[in-house]
Amino acid sequence: MSTNFFRRFLGTVNLLLIHGQIVGLVTFTHDRKKFQSCAWRKLYSVFLIFVKLGFGGFCMYVIPTITGVPSIYKNTGYLIMVANTTYAVTIWVSSILGSDSYIKLLAKIIDFDVQLQTSCVIIDYNKAKKKGALHLLGRYVFMTVLCVYYHFSRARPQFAEKITEIAFIFLIVLNSAVCYQATELVATLKTRFVLLNKQITTLVESSTTTVPKVDPQQIQKDFAILCKVCTLHHHLSKCVRRFNQAFGVILLAMFAASFNCIVLCLFYTSVALQMTVLNWDEVFYTAAASVPFIVDSIFVCHVCYTTIEEADKAGELIHRIETEDHDTIDEIEMFSLQMANEEVEFSAAGFFPVNYTLVFSIIGGVTTYIIILIQLSATIGKDH
Repeated sequence: MSTNFFRRFLGTVNLLLIHGQIVGLVTFTHDRKKFQSCAWRKLYSVFLIFVKLGFGGFCMYVIPTITGVPSIYKNTGYLIMVANTTYAVTIWVSSILGSDSYIKLLAKIIDFDVQLQTSCVIIDYNKAKKKGALHLLGRYVFMTVLCVYYHFSRARPQFAEKITEIAFIFLIVLNSAVCYQATELVATLKTRFVLLNKQITTLVESSTTTVPKVDPQQIQKDFAILCKVCTLHHHLSKCVRRFNQAFGVILLAMFAASFNCIVLCLFYTSVALQMTVLNWDEVFYTAAASVPFIVDSIFVCHVCYTTIEEADKAGELIHRIETEDHDTIDEIEMFSLQMANEEVEFSAAGFFPVNYTLVFSIIGGVTTYIIILIQLSATIGKDH
């Protein structure tokens, strides 16, 4: 691994890694030449697991002390707390166990950048660094506004209510951190797929002109570039699979926890809408709680979908190359066969692909559960 490229790439992902280390998602460190496992980082994640288990157990203990609310709210409060704790423990355990896969993913990306340089293609690391910083800043501005509204939207005189509010805000922050880690890494891969597609587009433009078609040296040069692009595309496909190994279980836990929170928050909203005396503050309060989970779920699906779309675009572009050179034709056919046999996709631990299909499934599932619960919420609304 090139030390120079390692330092430049590290400057791009350094903020991502530091943020991940703070929340326990990154359990490794680095020196000046490579990433390496770190026992202290793993112990920190284990510490967070025990803290979360203790806090979750305490919340379960104080929920029954809340007075003046229907029992259905307490029961769903238990469900949210169990899901919250299970989600946090799952991602921290997965971060510890998937540390090696994460390190190998980053190493593969650096190797890709080194090989890409041989084709005289330079990646703008500073631009990627600025985009990552703005992404993180935007997330925390959004969460701060939401949490301030969530905190001051109504008074919570009871101690148990304040504790459960802290637990819910923690869930929002942790879920956002998971989304940030995943989307930034996927966006890193997307940037490199885009660069490869630009090289293929250049080959397409070159093949449509008359002079290169009859120039043996140009034909050999284009063939060499094509072989390099095909090799690098296969390299990036392996990076996607490595990402699935490192983040598959984490994404599965994220979508499961998000679905649970969205359903229950919208259930509370439907209850508020059917109260005898309509309280719009209560409606906005319960609806706002589902917003970060909806936004993060859609954003992860969008980034993964557009990245795979960019990866598949190479198969379409490469067939636009006009050539009579047998070596080039064979390479195009080999690349097409490679893409057909090795379908690239992001998945949640192999249970389902992460794309817009998942968004529609979540919408359908939420709608179904809301319909099932609507009669129960109507009953609660009439009684209060």
